[in-house]
Amino acid sequence: MYKDKFVSAIIVAAGKGTRMGSEIPKQYISIGGKTILDTTLYKFEKSNEVDEIILIVNKEDLDYVRSEMADDYKKITCVKAGGSTRTESVYEGIKAVSKDCGIVLIHDGVRPFISYNLILNCVEGAYNYRACIPVVDVMDTVKEIAGDGFVNRTFDRSTIKAVQTPQAFEYELIRNCYYNAVTEDAAFTDDSSIVEYYGYRVKVIEGLTRNIKITTPQDLRIAEIFASLY
Repeated sequence: MYKDKFVSAIIVAAGKGTRMGSEIPKQYISIGGKTILDTTLYKFEKSNEVDEIILIVNKEDLDYVRSEMADDYKKITCVKAGGSTRTESVYEGIKAVSKDCGIVLIHDGVRPFISYNLILNCVEGAYNYRACIPVVDVMDTVKEIAGDGFVNRTFDRSTIKAVQTPQAFEYELIRNCYYNAVTEDAAFTDDSSIVEYYGYRVKVIEGLTRNIKITTPQDLRIAEIFASLY
């Protein structure tokens, strides 16, 4: 049974938010009366599946987060500074999890509309398959474009999915893969890409349409609508 496994959630909130065009990092922008990061943390704090939370933030935000936010969440066991890349930031979180950790969830701090049920399904997926990610359908046709601006090929949309977080992994698997990635200074766009690169299969499960990543001003407007509904 998966609940025999200690579950650590690494919340990555070390982004600068340059695409948002805001004076403050996007994770500290308020929606629905709470910051985006607070809304995200609350879901993991109240989830029955999560035993601890490791929070990764910008180095310059450490004092603020530790004094103004972390004490509000009993499950936060560590607040650490991120690295120069997302890969390095996540690896800092992996190194900080409890010695009892069996399953690791890695989640973007600016995806505040995660559901408790999706957290549960990701944990179960990691328990059963070692690596599990939530995905949703791609609505638009996807094309590969050559350097000269012409189309190389059009993908079959039925086989293409958009990937979300949390991404869930057996602890030893993700620790070893991340160690190799950081040692080799390899660049990846998400956590499951690292696992795939080192030869492991990743199980996909149905994601959640509202589980958007808030990156741009348009995303923020959509998030404000969601915040009034959920």
